[in-house]
Amino acid sequence: MWEVVMPDVSIRGRRLAYEAQPVDYDKSALAFVLIHGSGGDREDWRGQLDGLSDKAPVIALELPGHGFSQPPGEVTVPAYARWVVDFVEAVGLEKVILVGCSLGSAITQWIALSPASWLSAIGLVGAGARLRVHPAFLDGLLNDPEKALAGLTDFTLSPASSAALHQLIMDKFRNTSPTLIHGDLSACNEFDVMERVGQIALPTWILVGEDDRLTPTKYSKFLHDAIPGSRLSVIPAAGHLVMVEKPDEFNKILGDFLAELRK
Repeated sequence: MWEVVMPDVSIRGRRLAYEAQPVDYDKSALAFVLIHGSGGDREDWRGQLDGLSDKAPVIALELPGHGFSQPPGEVTVPAYARWVVDFVEAVGLEKVILVGCSLGSAITQWIALSPASWLSAIGLVGAGARLRVHPAFLDGLLNDPEKALAGLTDFTLSPASSAALHQLIMDKFRNTSPTLIHGDLSACNEFDVMERVGQIALPTWILVGEDDRLTPTKYSKFLHDAIPGSRLSVIPAAGHLVMVEKPDEFNKILGDFLAELRK
C-alpha cells in the first residue's frame, strides 16, 4: 500500500485537496484523475488509489466543500467542472483519463463536450446523460436529513453488499453536511446533456453496477449507444458505488482501458 498524503493546491483563492498515488509521479505520464459523487471524497476511490497506482499515476480530487477541500460547494455541474479543469492545469498534468462517478460522471461529460488538450479519455461510472432527483428527496435533505440520508444509503449500495459497507457509507453521509449533499444533488437534477452527449469524441468506457438503483443500467446503455466507439461494462452484485463494492473487477476494467490507450 502506498503512503497516504493529503496535498492541496490553491485555485482562485480556494484550497482544493487531493491525493496522488504514487506520491512522486511523472506529470507527463498518462494519469487517472478521479472525481467522486455527491457527498463523496477521496476515500470513495481508496480501492483505485491503492489498486491501480502501480500501473499509472492515480489522483483523487476532492471537490470544493468535500473532504479536506475548502468550502463552499457548488450547485451546478458547470461550476464544479471549472474547478476540475483548473485543478488539472494547476498541477500540470499533461495526459489525463478523467473518471467520474455519479455527480462526477456529469462533470466528466461536461468537460468532455469541450475537451482541453490534456484530456485523453474518460470513464463514466454510475452515469446518466440526465440525472433527475425526486423533489421529495431534495426537500427531505433539508427537513428530515436523517431519514433522507438513510434512504440514500439504501439506494447507493447493492443488496449484495455487506452490512459493514452499508454502515460505512451511512456514517460518511451522516458526517457530511446535508446542505452540501443537497447542493450536489441539485446540480445533478439540473444536468441534462441528452441532446449533446453524442458529440463526445473521446475514448470512453462506461461502468455500472448491475444493481444500481440511482442510475439504472438503462442510463449507461443510452450513453453507450450515444457515444461513438464507447465501451460498456455491467458489473454483477454491485450498486451505484461500484468502484467501492467491487474494486478488483472495477480496477481490471480500468487497467484494460489504460493498456488499450497506451497501444
